[in-house]
Amino acid sequence: MASDDDFFVLRRFGKLGARVVLRLQNEIAQLEDDLQAEDAFCMRQENPKLDNGTFALDPSERRKKIMEELTWRMERYQRFVLDHSNLKARAGASSRQIKNINTWLTNNVEPIHEREVKFLEKEGDLIPLVPRAKPPLRRFLDLFPPGWICCERKKLNQSHFNHPDNFESNTTVYAIESRIDKIVTAITISLGLGMLIGPLWLLQHVSAVQPNTRQRLIVITAFLIGFTIMMGIVTTARPFEVLAATAAYGAVLMVFMQLQGPYHG
Repeated sequence: MASDDDFFVLRRFGKLGARVVLRLQNEIAQLEDDLQAEDAFCMRQENPKLDNGTFALDPSERRKKIMEELTWRMERYQRFVLDHSNLKARAGASSRQIKNINTWLTNNVEPIHEREVKFLEKEGDLIPLVPRAKPPLRRFLDLFPPGWICCERKKLNQSHFNHPDNFESNTTVYAIESRIDKIVTAITISLGLGMLIGPLWLLQHVSAVQPNTRQRLIVITAFLIGFTIMMGIVTTARPFEVLAATAAYGAVLMVFMQLQGPYHG
């Protein structure tokens, strides 16, 4: 499972994490009540030596103990809440990742004890150890069958465990991430250039054949729709980021439209 990031998924233990957080919170809340009760008790005393406005000269030993306990409990609570929130914010493991692991377990004779792989049944609670945001185009290329140019078989012991005897699985292939990324980059650049150069020539052609604003607006609308679809396919941008990029692209197309006006020939 350590041979590839897609194979390494773990449980986040969401329900257990929530119970632990609630327990830690309850412990701190009880200490908070104890501290407030001690403060109220000290304020009712008429002894001039009692001073609630100092830590260094605080005569209440009970309050000192409560504060000491609160210090390490609060530190543990806050650290756990931050870690738990980070795990909750992680995207879950994809169905493809879980399917790949189950297939690997099926193709090999009990590589891991049956009881120790039952965590794979908790699909909604699984997270990849190394999450990686992939655009739809990248996820589409991951669906290609094993054996195409971006897949290879690895000699696992040599490349991962520095062992002289290599183990090469005949049922496991690995994607060459760098090669797939280069393909995605090439497709993205090609589409981007097409979206920039295409309108220039098409608007020039429309202006020469039928020089009116309506035809040019149809061309610009079509390219704006195509650009929005392209942004959604080849990037991981959020919707408002896609709209912002489309608006900027629309401004560029309007400049192209003015350049191709009738008064320019």
